[in-house]
Amino acid sequence: MNKNIVTDLKELDNYLQKVSTIFLTDNILDKNYDGKSIVNYYHKSNAVYKYIHSYQGAVHLALNYDGKFNKKGYYAHLNELFDIMNESAVKNVLELGCGKGFNSIYLAKRLPKTEFIGIDITDHHLKIAQKKSRGIKNLKFTYGDFHKLDFKDSSFDFIFELEAICHAQDSMRVLKEIFRTLKKGGQFVLYDGFRQVGFDHLPENLIQAARLTEKSLAVEEFAVIDAWLQLAQEAGFTLKSKTDLSQAVMPTLGKLQLLARKYFEFPCLSKIFLRLFPQEMMMNTIAVLLMPFTIQNKAHGYYKIILEK
Repeated sequence: MNKNIVTDLKELDNYLQKVSTIFLTDNILDKNYDGKSIVNYYHKSNAVYKYIHSYQGAVHLALNYDGKFNKKGYYAHLNELFDIMNESAVKNVLELGCGKGFNSIYLAKRLPKTEFIGIDITDHHLKIAQKKSRGIKNLKFTYGDFHKLDFKDSSFDFIFELEAICHAQDSMRVLKEIFRTLKKGGQFVLYDGFRQVGFDHLPENLIQAARLTEKSLAVEEFAVIDAWLQLAQEAGFTLKSKTDLSQAVMPTLGKLQLLARKYFEFPCLSKIFLRLFPQEMMMNTIAVLLMPFTIQNKAHGYYKIILEK
């Protein structure tokens, strides 16, 4: 792990103070996120994801299993997905929360005999995805909400998502829709953030850091991993595998935390930036400042989950 990353709980109160010096944290914690406000967040945060998070167009965290950040890590999820799809010879694939199309464009090019559909509720992202995918005949991007999928029963033999259903307003409803539209024997593969088991018994400052992180990412509240898996089972799924990839995302978080620490270093200047730019965009600094603490100290976890119908 990056030796410059700060995760020691002894430092957390100091970092929470840095945040509260610049942001009205109570307002952030009290904000409720619905579909409209989530779209607004991504629209106003576009510059951050484009110029700071990933120049390649990815909206997800990179996976670097060797502990060192490398931009190739943005393709690690996709290469793993490709291996599963290729081995199973899937024919119809749906991506939930496709964003700007980074994931499905890469996979559709590598699997030209497989039909891909990507859905998202963010019009700005869809326009970018549609423009980038021109000429790829086995790929289509369209508006769609994973709470109510506009597809017939058993339409897909593979569904996946990267850091999208953390925004779900009703996890059971989403899981039932995914189950409904999957064919028998089909798989749902996801990479996403969750609260760890025992979250409510963590130190108060760590819980506050976790809640601030979630809200700053336009997430109402991460689901607790075991409770979410129980919902998946109740929806009809069989759990094939659950892999904790928390340490693999730490190199990305270390890179981003270093940038955030520079932002918080000069409060007067930071407040000027906050007045000049949308708060939704600047709140990303809170998430990347604090998430290394929440991941390393077992408040949050980043998981790869494979479910089967």
